[in-house]
Amino acid sequence: MKMLHNQKGFGMASLIATLLAFGLISYGIMQAGIKAKKATIYNNSKNFYEQLDVIKEALLAYQVDKIAQGALTSNTFPIGFSNLIGDYLPDCSTVDHNAGKCRPANYTPWGNQIDLTRQTQYIASRGDWIPYNRIIITLPPANDAFKFEHDVHVATLLKLPFAQYDDSANTITWEVRRVGEELQHDGLVRRSGDNSTLLGDWDVGGQFAITNARDVTVRNSDGSQRSVGAGVIRVFSARHGERVKKHKCPTGLTPDIIVARKAESAQSSANNLNSITQVKAYATSSGSNWIIGLDYYAQLQSNPSWILLHDGEVVAMLTCNQP
Repeated sequence: MKMLHNQKGFGMASLIATLLAFGLISYGIMQAGIKAKKATIYNNSKNFYEQLDVIKEALLAYQVDKIAQGALTSNTFPIGFSNLIGDYLPDCSTVDHNAGKCRPANYTPWGNQIDLTRQTQYIASRGDWIPYNRIIITLPPANDAFKFEHDVHVATLLKLPFAQYDDSANTITWEVRRVGEELQHDGLVRRSGDNSTLLGDWDVGGQFAITNARDVTVRNSDGSQRSVGAGVIRVFSARHGERVKKHKCPTGLTPDIIVARKAESAQSSANNLNSITQVKAYATSSGSNWIIGLDYYAQLQSNPSWILLHDGEVVAMLTCNQP
């Protein structure tokens, strides 16, 4: 009887030890599951924050493109995600979304749709209404079942610049304002010059000059372009034998000189001219200079013989010619 009693005692102890072991294992499994669930919530919250950052970049890109196209201020902001998805944000069809292949850019990881609208605000210092975009995000319920997930997303989303939490509506509101001046200037007049046109006359105010341009072209009546650089750059008077330094031209243009007769004149009363014939005005190249020439035959009042003279002036025009 004593041996049977001992066997029953050992059996009870083994049962208790087994139950304790199962309890510890179950607790460990439960804690591991809770830890994994929390890690998933943290990752989803981080990924959603990055998703909102991409949405902000899309909003800024939309503004820059509209400014470059000359849109009015109110039209430089999208009215909703319909203006962004496809061109500025990736598209996710309803079929692919339902199949779990992607998540639309306007949805949260917990399945709520993000609200994006265009708003306006009156700026007293400007005396004008300024548009901006407002984003409203509905959070998971704040009840016991979702409290941890709710609190994590609130803490993460409040890191967005100037985001606000509304506990009564259970939403986060975030606003995206106008792009900075640097991006606006880049959209209005891009340094590269591509895809950019002025929206009006460019008046430099009369106090400044446009300098260091490779060329300037003017639109002709038929739409073709005429180079301002390819033309006369200086007109002056010169005499026979005068040296004129060759000028420089923009890349692709060749310097040249055009000389025309201006007037023949006697250098003294003794050389008063009676008749003139065979007048020739010209310039010859000599190194880095042109030498002006004026030849003509004349009869002096004091001498009926024809003699070669060079007295007088010519008109010289320095030009840049297209080859």
